[in-house]
Amino acid sequence: MARRALPQRGPRPFTDRRAHSLKTRRKRLPWPADRPFRILSLDGGGIRGLYAATILARVEQDLLGGGRIADHVDMIAGTSTGGIIAIGLGLGKPATLIHRLYAVDGESVFPPFWNQHPKLRFWRQLVMPLFNAKKLEELLFRTFGTATLGQSITRLVVPAFLGPKTDIAVFKTDHHPDFKKDHLMTAWEAARATSAAPTYFSGHKGDDYVFLDGGVWCNNPIMAAVVDVLSAYQVERDQIEILSIGTGNPPYQISRFATRGGLFQWREIILGAMYLTTDNAQAQATLLLGPEQILRLEPTGAGAAIDLADWTAACTQLQPQAQQAFEANRDRLAAFFAAPIEARHRFYTEAPVGTHERATSKAGSAGVDG
Repeated sequence: MARRALPQRGPRPFTDRRAHSLKTRRKRLPWPADRPFRILSLDGGGIRGLYAATILARVEQDLLGGGRIADHVDMIAGTSTGGIIAIGLGLGKPATLIHRLYAVDGESVFPPFWNQHPKLRFWRQLVMPLFNAKKLEELLFRTFGTATLGQSITRLVVPAFLGPKTDIAVFKTDHHPDFKKDHLMTAWEAARATSAAPTYFSGHKGDDYVFLDGGVWCNNPIMAAVVDVLSAYQVERDQIEILSIGTGNPPYQISRFATRGGLFQWREIILGAMYLTTDNAQAQATLLLGPEQILRLEPTGAGAAIDLADWTAACTQLQPQAQQAFEANRDRLAAFFAAPIEARHRFYTEAPVGTHERATSKAGSAGVDG
């Protein structure tokens, strides 16, 4: 019997951003004044990432003639489930493969049993994570292998939450000389780190650190991407174009019970706060860039309220909604993905063999990852 390949860890990830933060403004790299900077931004939301995966698979099939998403965007930002999709696309994986991870393999990661037995689920989540993270890790490693973030074709921005010091973490490719460390991290570990949703999966642990889901503070990574672009490149706001795909963010109403402020009541308030982070990031980006620069697609109605672990409901409701969203926005999507991008900047890595990328400068070494 063949021995199952187990996930292999890469180098220890960089874990102390406060101590190594820049003391001066980041030096901005040149960017052509006549060239837009296109960002694909993908929200967190568990199995509801199937919505984004379905849309992007249609883009590749119908608009790109089977070409790769990563060859048509300057940056992909993704949190949690959006981070998994972002990393996969960055590594040149076809969106149809990413779609399969959700539509087929998602059942093994999010077994329907717990949604069919809500009382058992409640008691289990009180004392331990609902799901076995090993299933997710094996799927990620089987998909990404030993590839690193630095092998991404396009720029990546992937938020996570770092403990025990309670730090933010934003995994990035080496598209600026300040970003020296993250490119060494294995892709499967970065994907696991950003998607370690509290109460659903255990954290991604090392000897003296643990990563938790980036959705805790940045479920919608649109502003993380915008800040990265404006701080790293000489790009004007009018040059930035964004396709932002959500997973559903219906208005969250806090009950009178929650306003009493006890331990259990605060859980409800925290869920409301996570809703606000998604809504606020989108509002800030829209205010900064203008609504005409951003196309926002996300599930509506019952599809927006699907539990992030409900694989059955996601397959039944979100795929049709995604198909409708693609058809309704076909022209804008075609315009967004119309032109191939230039090769991304690389300062500490080589372009993967077999890609169209040109060798770019490795000069410059000021600062650290930020």
